[in-house]
Amino acid sequence: AQAVLREQALTRQRGLQERGIGTAPELEAAELSASSAAQAVLTRRQAIAQAETRIDQAATRRARADIAVAEAERDLANTRITAPFDGQLTEVAISPGSRVTANEQLAVLVDPDALEVAFRISATQYARLLGGTGRIAGAPVSVRLDVDGLPLTGAGRVVREAAVVAQGQTGRLIYAALDRAPGLRPGDFVTVIVTEPPLDDVAAIPAAALGADGTVLVIGPEDRLESVAVELLRTQGDAVLIAAGDLAGREIVARRTPLLGAGIKVRRLGDTPADPGADPETAPQMIALDDARRARLMAFVEASDRMPAEARARLIKQLEAEEVPAEVVDRLEGRMGG
Repeated sequence: AQAVLREQALTRQRGLQERGIGTAPELEAAELSASSAAQAVLTRRQAIAQAETRIDQAATRRARADIAVAEAERDLANTRITAPFDGQLTEVAISPGSRVTANEQLAVLVDPDALEVAFRISATQYARLLGGTGRIAGAPVSVRLDVDGLPLTGAGRVVREAAVVAQGQTGRLIYAALDRAPGLRPGDFVTVIVTEPPLDDVAAIPAAALGADGTVLVIGPEDRLESVAVELLRTQGDAVLIAAGDLAGREIVARRTPLLGAGIKVRRLGDTPADPGADPETAPQMIALDDARRARLMAFVEASDRMPAEARARLIKQLEAEEVPAEVVDRLEGRMGG
């Protein structure tokens, strides 16, 4: 506003000078005032421009500071490693204050609820587990670890098998996922029990009854032996499982010898059930025991660890009776040595 007024005063002085009314000093003073006002306006405009530049620079510095803060927050977040599941740490390779590099393994995290057990089975056992489906996956398994007589058990299912047989190895390597295995840890050496698919219409016979040619000797009409081919399904210790088929209810030779063969006439031998009306002379002989003899026999039975629990209980019950079969007493005293 002052610059405009002084410019107007300069114009007025020039007009007066042209009409011969004004003086030269007054004109010079007006020109100086107008020039000073114009210079002041220019200075103020430069100051405004510099202030606007400083505002832009401040905004740039603020943007850079925001970027630095974001990078610092990201770096801070990267210093915390969060696992996708809960578990127990092992093989920890770091400590407070240590530096880590990219792709460095910090520790091993074990999920106790996602354990697997690896075990090897023979090719024969593998064929049994395949069953009729041709797949082993899904077969139920149970594991057991004995720790000072206290068993730790777990259960699960077969999930996969090794794709190839390793060089120098035999059988199949099977992996099972454990659904529950409290107390078990990676590295435990456990006993694995795999439940085979159920078998229907089968018969268990002594292994000695099965010939090398896959046949058994069956008692046929007129008590003559017949050779019948059977399908072997399983081998279980001293017994074998065969497909029953037409053999259901028929009698077979339990132990084959070179003297037996098809067409030979045989006579059945076996224990017959006791008849209540039979002659008393054929009944088992019973004897009475004195207290000392009875106590000695009962102590021997109770201390024997070779008898099954059921057999031990049956013998003790017989010994507690007033009269005991003489055959039982003789057998026990024979084992005792007198």
